[in-house]
Amino acid sequence: MNDGSTQSSAEAPSDPVAGETSAHVVAAAGGEDTDAFGRRPNRFILAWRKIGAGSLALSLAIHAGLIVLAGIIVFTQVVTDRQVDFLPGGGTRQGAEASSEVAHQIQQKKRTKVNKMPPMKKVVSTSLTAALTLPDVPPDLLDVPDVSAMLNGGKMGSGGFGVGGAGGGFGSGVGSGGMRGIAFKPVMMFGRDLKAKKIAVVMDVSRSMTRYLPIVAKELDKVGRDSPLVLYFGCGLSTPKNKKEIDDTVYKAQGPAFDRFWQLWQGRTPLNTPPADRKLLQYEPSKPMPQEAIYQQMVKRPHTWFVDFNGIIYSSYALTCKEVMEADVIYWFSDFQDKVDEEMMASVLKVLKKRKQRLIMHASIQGRSFEKVRDGVCLPSGGEVLETKVE
Repeated sequence: MNDGSTQSSAEAPSDPVAGETSAHVVAAAGGEDTDAFGRRPNRFILAWRKIGAGSLALSLAIHAGLIVLAGIIVFTQVVTDRQVDFLPGGGTRQGAEASSEVAHQIQQKKRTKVNKMPPMKKVVSTSLTAALTLPDVPPDLLDVPDVSAMLNGGKMGSGGFGVGGAGGGFGSGVGSGGMRGIAFKPVMMFGRDLKAKKIAVVMDVSRSMTRYLPIVAKELDKVGRDSPLVLYFGCGLSTPKNKKEIDDTVYKAQGPAFDRFWQLWQGRTPLNTPPADRKLLQYEPSKPMPQEAIYQQMVKRPHTWFVDFNGIIYSSYALTCKEVMEADVIYWFSDFQDKVDEEMMASVLKVLKKRKQRLIMHASIQGRSFEKVRDGVCLPSGGEVLETKVE
């Protein structure tokens, strides 16, 4: 019996369950380098476990999921329906009502923007040449006329709405528009448009011509009281023999110098008085002023000038003085009775062309030099002759 029990103990068949349990024990004894079946992992898995990459991968996966979720939330918030300021009418009553409602909303938006803007300051300028810089206005605040409306597009087509029409202009500006602005009047003398922007008048105030002075001055004042008026005794265009004897100074028609000039040469002082003796003549306050009313009119008028008496034939100094150089047109009123010569007429014409001025002749009577001045100075300068009778 002992032999039999020994044999059964030594030769007992192996139990599958017991064998499996043994394998687990062996695996546990083998450490981390083997799996449940005693197999050793490859080198990549061993290295991955050694650096702890499994936890890192899990963390990255979680963060990536959070980023994707946040992106979806933001995109959902941003992508919203945009408001539109226009809805097609479609030719129906509902469409027209919708369009009217949208137009009302747009107008309300504009009013809100305008109310938030600082108040504008009123700018006033009395100068015709002032440079003004106006503040910029946002284009969307301006009520610009609809082009289709001006072309009567509102009435064309089946799907349109609104009424076509054209306005009469808007805003302040330069010209002859319906709003206040600067309107350039034509330069008119005795009913004739002289086609100019500025005018200067040279007036013959020899004793036979002074009676025309008030009406010529009045006509000039219709253009503008700032227009220069230069008085000269005579209308000749002759070359002086001795320029040292000529006083070409242009004086203001006020004060002692004008008092002396008017009293002497509108009075009875002989015209043939030698230049040296003329300088000795003085104004006498005790004597009456000749043609007092005309004298007072000239004294009170601004921008009125005169050249002292040098004889009746040197009116070129008045026609070419600096007081008239800004004018486009020089209007010369005279009887054209006095002597002229070709040399002086050519000299005056040269000055006029250099200044781009035109000479307008207006004769009380066509004296002996009328045609010479007309053909030698007036017409070559681009000027013309006025034939209106002045009574």
